[in-house]
Parts: sequence; C-alpha cells; structure tokens
Amino acid sequence: MPLVRIFRRKKSSKPKLKKKPTIPEVKKEPQRSEVVMEKGTIRGEVRYPWGTVAHATVTVGDKSVVSDASGKYEIPEVDVGVHAVFAKAPFPGYETAPQSVTVAAGETKVVDFYLDFEKTIVHGFVYGAESKPIAGATLSGVMSGKDVVTAVTDEKGHFKFDKASPGYQFIRINAPGYMGQTQDFTAKKNEETKLEFRLTPAACKIHGIVTDTGGKPLRAEVHLSKSSVIVQRTWSNTETGYYEFPVLPDTYSLLANAAGHISNGWRGSVSADTKVDFKLAALPEAKIQGNLSRSR
Repeated sequence: MPLVRIFRRKKSSKPKLKKKPTIPEVKKEPQRSEVVMEKGTIRGEVRYPWGTVAHATVTVGDKSVVSDASGKYEIPEVDVGVHAVFAKAPFPGYETAPQSVTVAAGETKVVDFYLDFEKTIVHGFVYGAESKPIAGATLSGVMSGKDVVTAVTDEKGHFKFDKASPGYQFIRINAPGYMGQTQDFTAKKNEETKLEFRLTPAACKIHGIVTDTGGKPLRAEVHLSKSSVIVQRTWSNTETGYYEFPVLPDTYSLLANAAGHISNGWRGSVSADTKVDFKLAALPEAKIQGNLSRSR
C-alpha cells in the first residue's frame, strides 16, 4: 500500500500591520484675550488778554495739536496717568506755565490756558537842568500789551515798571515846566532795563479846557503835533477838562478827541503861554449806533 504523505498547510499568518506613528497631540494653549487699556481725552481752550488764540500749539507727551479758529483744541487717545500739558502761542511775547493733569480711563479732562505777557522790569531816572532829579514826572507807554501803563517819579527822579513786556517799546515823559519827550528802547527779556531821561525846561505852555457844547468838562485825549508829527499826548482832567503842554516857541497843531464827540483841532504859533479851549459837539445818534455796531 503506497505511503501517502499528508502535508498540513500551515495556517497563513496575517501580515502584521505596522502601527502608524502616533502624532503627539499639541496642547492648545488657551487663547489670550487681548486687554485693551482704555484711554482718555484732553480738551480745552487757549485765551490771551484780547480773546481766544487760534493756531496755538498744545502738547502732551509726543502728541501735539493746534487750536482752531475759536481757540479750542482736543487731544484724543491720551494714556491713563499723570501728564504735563504745554501751550505755546503762534506769536512771540506770551508765555504760560505747563499744567499737570491726571487722566483716568474713558475720562475727558478739560484744561484751559491763559497766555499772559512775558514780564520784565524797566526802571530808571528823570533829570532836569544840571542833572537835578525831577519828582512828579509822569511816564507812560504801551508796555504790557495794548493798555497804556504809567509811572510817576519819586523825589530822586526814579521810576519803575515791574510788568513790562520784553521787546521793542516806547515811553513818553511829561513833567510840569519841561518839554515832553518820547523815546524808543528795547526791553531786555531776562534782565532789568535801565533808562535815563534829561528834560529841557520849557519856555512857555499851551493849555486850556475841553468841554461839550453845554460847558460840561470832558475826558479827552489831546495830541500836540509839530510839522505833522505827534510830539506829545495828554488827557484832559475828568473833573475840570484841563490839559497842558510845556513847549518851546514854535508852530504847533492840537487835536482833541473824546468818546461820542466830534474831534476838533487848532493850529498856531506859540511864543508865550497860550490858552486854547475846545468845545466838542456830540456825534449824531445814528453815527454812534453805527460805530457801536462795527465794534461788535
């Protein structure tokens, strides 16, 4: 009997699948919500003696803005905290100290500025014949903006303006019995300015009173001119209307002006004391109203 070999088929083993490499999970960091710090605003107005200041520069840190035609400004997005705020005029001669302001989140802070004149001191002496001090001399000038300021000399002939503005100035000196004098000078910014005046004795005077047509004394500005140039100015006394100019013999012109009245003038030669009175007629009502409307 033939031998029969029985071969058993080995069970095929399933191929082993290679495990896929596991990608390590990247842990997602929680999203950070951006924290936006809320800021503030600074706004205000820039003024000076005659009203508001257009085109003034206002600065906070590295931010600068320019005021508008009405003098108003606004600086947005100002960091929270304490700041120094500066204002600068678009013209020279004015100054203001910086202001410290604390700005809170979402707050609008109002910071107004007033630009005042830069200040300096002008002083000196007024002398007469033989360098003798003149007491009671009146000195006047527009040395603090547009308003006329005055000073009177003491027994040593000394005068002082402690609130003058630096720069080009002029001053007028009048003293009883002396020729008036006008002088230009430059006031120094960071130091005192000292002046000396020597007046010439007058040989005569032009004087008089200014009244209305009813004889009531008027407060009037009287100009004394020589060769069409104004050499002296004075104001008549409010209570009496009296004015006076010490002069040397020559030919002069006078012009008297009072608010609400028609100006009046005079011209003539003077060789001795000369009295010139003025009676000023009132302006027509319609013209007064027109002047008031134009001044508004």
